[in-house]
Amino acid sequence: MPSDELAPPNWPLSVIYTSCTIVSPHFPSPQLHYINRLAKPNSTLRSLPPLPLCKHPKDVARIKLVTQPDHPAKGQNGLFAVRKVEAGAKVIDYVGVIHSRTPEGQERAAVDEHEESDYDLSLIRCMSVPLPSESETQTEPTLIDIGIDAAKHGNAARMINDYRGIASKPNCEFRQVWDPVSGWARMEVWTLPGVGLKKGEEVLVSYGKGFWAARTS
Repeated sequence: MPSDELAPPNWPLSVIYTSCTIVSPHFPSPQLHYINRLAKPNSTLRSLPPLPLCKHPKDVARIKLVTQPDHPAKGQNGLFAVRKVEAGAKVIDYVGVIHSRTPEGQERAAVDEHEESDYDLSLIRCMSVPLPSESETQTEPTLIDIGIDAAKHGNAARMINDYRGIASKPNCEFRQVWDPVSGWARMEVWTLPGVGLKKGEEVLVSYGKGFWAARTS
């Protein structure tokens, strides 16, 4: 559920701002233990702790319209450091909709609303490990592929651009972490070791070769 927190300046009206990640209503309950370490075989979304709030770090980063003529994202938004950020430090949470690309017990939908999204990150990707109660019925492992998509619901981290065409290398990276209190898997953005951010510098990551290959094929 979206939070009541006000969207930061320069937020696009076409996207719902939220400071709390959402689990898709279509997410299969048997896969909850892959995204929450407190989940049991009979857990439901309502039985688990609420997803943690990830408020916008206004003292760290801000959304800004890109105006440089040679910038690949000219006319679009980017995320920029408000102050110096040390190397190996957290910048912002990546908030969106957690969804499964491998629904259990059914064929993949013909139309996946997240499939063509440019804001969909891989949150969990592993081979399935049966829970104790499933060990007698599950024989073959399957690929668990879970994403977090900020195309329609998200926070300022969705404005982060790829470094290509802007800088020689990224200054930040995506990191999947576990919330120690609620047990939820989270995606965060951190400055790279030995790099850091200068005041006014754009936050840049690598989208990965797979991202660009899918859009040029």
